[in-house]
Parts: sequence; C-alpha cells; structure tokens
Amino acid sequence: MNAGEQAGVLRQRRQRVETAWSGIDVDGPVLIPASLPIPIDGTDQFHEFHAHPEFQYLTGVAEPGAALAWERERGWTLFAPSLSVEDLVWMSAPPSADALAKATGVGRSVDRSELAGWLESQRGRGLVLLGSRDIETRATEYGVEAWSTLEAVVDEDATDRLGKALAKLRRAKDAVEMDRMTRAVDAAVEGHLAAQRLARHGLTERALQIEMEAEFFRQGGARTAYGSIIGSGPNSAILHGTPGERVMSDGELVLIDAGAEIEGYASDVSRTFPVSASFTTIQRELYNVVLAAQQEAIAAAGPGVEYKSLHLQASATIAQGLVDVGVLRGSVDELVAADAHALFFSHGLGHMLGLSTHDCGGYLEGRVPEDRFGLAYLRADLPLQPGYVVTIEPGVYFVPALLNDPARRERYAEMVNWDVVDGMLDFGGIRIEDDVLITTDGCDVMSGALPSAAAEIEAIRRDALGVTSD
Repeated sequence: MNAGEQAGVLRQRRQRVETAWSGIDVDGPVLIPASLPIPIDGTDQFHEFHAHPEFQYLTGVAEPGAALAWERERGWTLFAPSLSVEDLVWMSAPPSADALAKATGVGRSVDRSELAGWLESQRGRGLVLLGSRDIETRATEYGVEAWSTLEAVVDEDATDRLGKALAKLRRAKDAVEMDRMTRAVDAAVEGHLAAQRLARHGLTERALQIEMEAEFFRQGGARTAYGSIIGSGPNSAILHGTPGERVMSDGELVLIDAGAEIEGYASDVSRTFPVSASFTTIQRELYNVVLAAQQEAIAAAGPGVEYKSLHLQASATIAQGLVDVGVLRGSVDELVAADAHALFFSHGLGHMLGLSTHDCGGYLEGRVPEDRFGLAYLRADLPLQPGYVVTIEPGVYFVPALLNDPARRERYAEMVNWDVVDGMLDFGGIRIEDDVLITTDGCDVMSGALPSAAAEIEAIRRDALGVTSD
C-alpha cells in the first residue's frame, strides 16, 4: 500500500469517527495530544517513545509533541511539532506540517506554534481531552503557556463518552492496520523460528532473547511489542518472566512469549518447546492438552461468538486433560465451576490486539471482570466481529506460589491429586499463543506459519541439534 492509499484509508477512518462523535451531544472541541518523550534521570536522553494509541490511530503516525484537534464546525487540525535551532544540534528534525499532511491525509496541518492560539480561541468551552493527558502538566513542551493560565476546563463526562465511542471503532482493523499487523506477525514468526533453532543445553535465556529479537529487527520490526518473555525450566511457569542468566538444560521446557512491533502495531506469539530434541512423556501429554484447547477455541471462533465462551470451553478441555494425566479428580463441570482448573490455567484465554498489546475495547460496555478465580484475569468479554484481531493463548503451569498456598490446598483437597502435583512443582509451564483475525465466516490464524504441533516442533529441534529420528 503506497502513501497515497494509506492517507485515503486514514481519512475514511476519521470520517467514521466523526460520524460516531456527531451523534453524541458534546458542545466543545476535542484535543488529542500524541504524548511527549519521558526523560531518563541522570542523562540527556529519553525513554523509547510511544505515541498515545488514540493519536496514532487517528493520524497513522507517531510524532512526539504533536497534537490533533477536532471541531464539529471545522473538522480536523493537526499541529506538527517543530524544534528550535538549539534542539536541532542534538536531534533529528521532525517531519514538516506539509509532510505530515501528506502522510496523514489531514488537510489542515499547521505548525505547533499555532496550538496556543487555538486553545485560547476555545476559552470558555468544555474541552474533550483524549490521547495523552501530559499536556496538563507539561504544556510548555507543547509550546503552550502553563495549563492553568488557559483556564481550560476538561469535560470529563464528554471525554469518557467520546473515548468509549473511539475504542469501539478501534476494535475492527482496517486495511492500513492489517498491513502493519501482518508484517509484525511475520517478523515475530521468523524470530520464534530462529529461537527454536538456536536453543540448546548450556545457553542462557538472555542469550536466546538477543538472537530472537535480532531476527525481529532483521525482518523489519522497529522494536519488540512488549518485554520479551523467555523462561526455561521452572521459570517457564512465571507468566511474565523476564529472561535472565539462567542456563537451560536438556530435559527442560522453554516458553517464549514475544512479538515484534511495526509502525505502532503489535504481534504477540507464544510457543513452548523442549531444550532436548523431543518432549518427555509428561511434557508431550500436557503440551497436547494445551494444544487441543487452543485448536478447539480457534475452530469455534467467528462472528457473534462470545469470547468468554471460548475461554470456558478451553477451561473445560484443560480440566479434562488434567484429569486424564492424574493431576485433577472429579467431573469436568464440577472442576470448572469450582475453578480448580485455574490452579493450572490462571490467566484468560487472550485479549484484543492492535496498537497496544492488550488493545482497547476488550470488554463490551456494561460488562466488567468477574470476581472469580477462573475469570478474574479474562481480558476480553464481548461477541467477536469481523476485523477483530485477538490472541488465543491457553496454558498449563505449575506455579509453586499457587500450589503451595495452604488456603487453596484446603479448598481443593479432594479435587487435586496433591501427591502428583508435589512431584511436579519444578515442571514449569506451557503456553501456545496465536494471533487470530476474525473474518465474515470464521477466522484466520495470522501466525499460522509458526508450527505448533508437537511433532513439527520436535522436527525443528532434531534438525537444530543434528539428531536423526529413530
């Protein structure tokens, strides 16, 4: 997709937003700051910049210190950042207002020096403030006098209503978004494949992280979509574990949850594989339990399907699998109703994906997370619709903190075979995650090029280690 086509899609995107906002009774204008870089203490540099997703969604760009405005009477205005001569000694010049107009399709693109006058012209009107709220405390860095001198009054109710309308529109991805997400997923797939080929006995988690992320970058990734998770052995049971200097060993599992980001859009993929050339018997059994839960959820995903129902279906499959291997006891219905399965599958099935790893709009308006062990961490509760991109990522983990908790041991005394569990406290965990696009008649697995079947993974590992099959 060329620059002109992208600008056209972005204009259509803003038109949909205008239509949605026009139906909401709001008097004042809307301001959407992009956000400012955050300084690193003790240096003259900044943390890696992330534009606010609402600004980036509406413009398609991520320029520090930029701002977008909307007025019912005039439409959109983009305030392009500019740097002083002194600033340009230290950093690159940002795109000009004209360049941003071409990239974004916002016809009224002006220098940010005009933002102060625009805000002054809105004095006395309730302001809807979306995007970054840092302008309230760092106004001078946007070229505006102290926020207090403007006597700007933010209409919080209107801000909430327009923000919810915007989040709803952001759920379904358009052509520009899908182009960027597809490239991000493809880069993630290549990075995961590199990791599966490079992992071996004696390698540290950190060393594997470096090689995987280097492949993300070689494939066009601008950065990782989030801090890469790599856990070997017992560390694979730490849901958001940071890779460290732990050395992986034969007989252990390695869990990798990592994704590349391209032009602001995230990918989010997980695979679990053996350090050795093949899974052990119990590793393979539990791996296939998780894989079955994922494949069933993917097969059932489609328009109108409740994401929560997919989670409960996966929970039942995992509960049955844990019964089959002797970890749980009882009927599946009773185990899931009591959340016994959540001792081993303690997170939700997945989440929305887009400009954020956990993208907005995961809960239908009026729905809230349930205060229940097996559902408290469910990040999406809504009927799926074409254009939504979600992750589907069931798992099974042996987390000592949960399994050694006296209260849980007492509550699940009859449902858990504690003798078996006590022998598996250092097992670690298994997670399999793919990025899934909901279509008009089902779904497409965007990350499907990355093998997930146990036999396919073992084939990669045997080839990597130079081991011939029996």
